[in-house]
Amino acid sequence: MRFHERVISDFGGYEKCKDILSQPNIDLIMNAHGLREHMLEYRRQHNIFEVGDKVVFGSGLNADLFTIKSKPKKKNGVLLLPVILSNGSWFDLMEQFVRHATDEEIKVGKRLEVNQ
Repeated sequence: MRFHERVISDFGGYEKCKDILSQPNIDLIMNAHGLREHMLEYRRQHNIFEVGDKVVFGSGLNADLFTIKSKPKKKNGVLLLPVILSNGSWFDLMEQFVRHATDEEIKVGKRLEVNQ
């Protein structure tokens, strides 16, 4: 078991961690930033997408970095992720073609494996 998985498990699971972090003034009580980082690693490993997560289109030549705008939705059996671009435009991407952006991609603001 990876460290971030053990942390999530010790708190009672992913949903329990979300409940803990939703408490007012949680940053004053514990290392909420550290728990958020563990939860992001957990989401990356388990393909869980939350509002605010940074994602990239997993194939093709698109180098844009997207932000999850609202909760994923199912349409005709396909999970769609409502995303927004930095210019404010938004649309749905099919979940199977999206992956979480890496820390480095978030830092530079684009998908790194694209040859330009």
